[in-house]
Amino acid sequence: DVRVDLVARAERVTLPGVPSFDGFTLNGTTPGPTIRARAGELVEVQVTNEDVADGMTLHWHGVDLPNAMDGVAGVTQDAIAPGEGFVYRFVAQEGTYWYHSHQVSHPQVSGGLLGALVVDPAAPDPRVVDLTALVHAYAGTRTVNGTPGGFAHPARPGDTARVRVINTDAGPMPVWVSGASYRVVAVDGRTVNRPDPVRGEALLVTAGGRADLEVVVPTGGARVEFAGASVAVG
Repeated sequence: DVRVDLVARAERVTLPGVPSFDGFTLNGTTPGPTIRARAGELVEVQVTNEDVADGMTLHWHGVDLPNAMDGVAGVTQDAIAPGEGFVYRFVAQEGTYWYHSHQVSHPQVSGGLLGALVVDPAAPDPRVVDLTALVHAYAGTRTVNGTPGGFAHPARPGDTARVRVINTDAGPMPVWVSGASYRVVAVDGRTVNRPDPVRGEALLVTAGGRADLEVVVPTGGARVEFAGASVAVG
């Protein structure tokens, strides 16, 4: 149902507002393309390692899938050597996830071999403004979806915004909302039952963790904050 081709490369990475560094890209970008599917769909990802010298894999962080598709080099598969490829295939389950290399994983992930995986319900609510916020530090600069400082998304007062926060860094990250209350509607891809509104408090998102925050946009907008970056809605 969903087929994606990804090519991993080692190259000099230049992002606006970030010092250039020797890192990695997927299809020439970092983060790599966001993979989006609906629950129950079959996802197939063809990964080609063009020139990552140490080899690489893709691990589907938080997804329940067959062991052979888990992407842990030396455990569930051999690393994909330069010039070689591998096909990952699994059935999508609803939730917010991410993918990253699991071969020499610290330098490869911090250097850019990562991206978001978002699986919508089989019948998404078209009234919800759905945003992905993949937080990652490149060369010491915190970015959201590869943009230093974050980004703004238009929304009308009264709209419901779902902000899918993904912490791709190696330590916990506080997240909070300025200008409105919020509800934590999912944690690590699992729906939270009847969450209460939260105001004036931060949520700690662990390393590799995800949290979906739902905000009813007030007049004047609101801002989801990540200590050094943010997503503004409204």
